[in-house]
Amino acid sequence: MSDKPILVDLKKLREIISGLELKDAKTKEYIEARWLNYVRWWDSRARLAKWCYFTLRGAVMIGGAAIPALVGLQQMTGLGINSRWFAVASIVVSFVVAVSAGLDALFNCGEIWREKRAAAELIKSEGFSFFQLSGDYAQFETQQEASKEFAKNVENLIRNEIKDYILAATPKPEKNKDSASAIAGNRPLG
Repeated sequence: MSDKPILVDLKKLREIISGLELKDAKTKEYIEARWLNYVRWWDSRARLAKWCYFTLRGAVMIGGAAIPALVGLQQMTGLGINSRWFAVASIVVSFVVAVSAGLDALFNCGEIWREKRAAAELIKSEGFSFFQLSGDYAQFETQQEASKEFAKNVENLIRNEIKDYILAATPKPEKNKDSASAIAGNRPLG
């Protein structure tokens, strides 16, 4: 058995939901279909984006460190090894570094990872406040009474997350391009 912490334990969350005393079966259905589905979805997207980010960054870091070593080894003719292999290896590693850096910039995996993790934790926290009738739900006696407020808050989180995702996933304009265009007379600086 692993001691690794699990941020989203779907089995446990389903147990909690099934234990809620709700008079309306549709409310449980909503909680499963909307809230739990988004908790699961954002958690899985955060895990994938984290893997993407660390994989691409790792390739850039390791390859970036390997290139000077390969070029240096290519220059050492006294090893008795054909230096063409070091030249080819340098080219291949340089290509991998360039592609990895480009993909990292294009997909914004690091920003998306942090944004999706934050979204998953916020919506999960909203659920626990609802389950415990704390925070915004402290004024209610039962989850059934609080369910409309919970639905409203979950939908607001989903809307805000969609806006945040669009911002995180949209490529940022390059500052150097803007400066070059301004200098060329295409538009004023500032």
